[in-house]
Amino acid sequence: MPASSRRAGAAAARHVRARSAPNSSSPTESASAPDLRRDPDLLRLGAHACLVARDAVTNVAEGLAHASSLAFVTVKECEAELDEIDRYVDERIAGELTAASPKRIKELLACLKFVLDLERIGDLVLTIVGRARAYGNQLSVQDRADLHDMCKILEKMLTLVHQANAQRNVEPAMSALKLDGEMDVLRTRIYSRQVSRKTRDVGLSLEIFLMAQALERAGDHAKNLAEEVCHLVEGRTMRHQRSFRS
Repeated sequence: MPASSRRAGAAAARHVRARSAPNSSSPTESASAPDLRRDPDLLRLGAHACLVARDAVTNVAEGLAHASSLAFVTVKECEAELDEIDRYVDERIAGELTAASPKRIKELLACLKFVLDLERIGDLVLTIVGRARAYGNQLSVQDRADLHDMCKILEKMLTLVHQANAQRNVEPAMSALKLDGEMDVLRTRIYSRQVSRKTRDVGLSLEIFLMAQALERAGDHAKNLAEEVCHLVEGRTMRHQRSFRS
């Protein structure tokens, strides 16, 4: 990505990492990050926020796998950028809506929901960084592997959501929805392991469970994003469908 399109030195390093990640193969994911000063389009910014959140999750996974302090620092940078995007969209959304066509109003409202969920994902993964730094060297091989797997599933969910949103295609979104169940299975496995330990540090077990819970909740937000894409593309909500059928 050209240096002129990067917003700041620290953020530039993070963008280089993001664009070279294994999952970043589609043309939409290799695009330059929007510059708020020159290209303040909210829809582009919302799409970029999805990549920032995914970068945060990717670096949590790397930090867990390799005890990488640099990866954890990158998570903090991603979370700060998501906060900045959230503030920018919040300040501009009302003015954009008043002058927008009906089609763009629908897209802007979806963008607003996107950014809110993505900002929350950033907050949740940042809590994992603090706990991983404090307790990472005490994690069992099994716990570390399951937490890492949860990160990789969440990373895949966000990749699919980004693709679905960029292509206005529900198929990747539906694939992301199916992955949410895998997050629940891993969280339950981690919880059961903490409870069943015969000799355990209760405090450590609680911290491990809270990390798994944060990832599961982040997965719920990613699921919300997938549902929002389905609503944007097809005009129907996928939430609470079971209750309507009953």
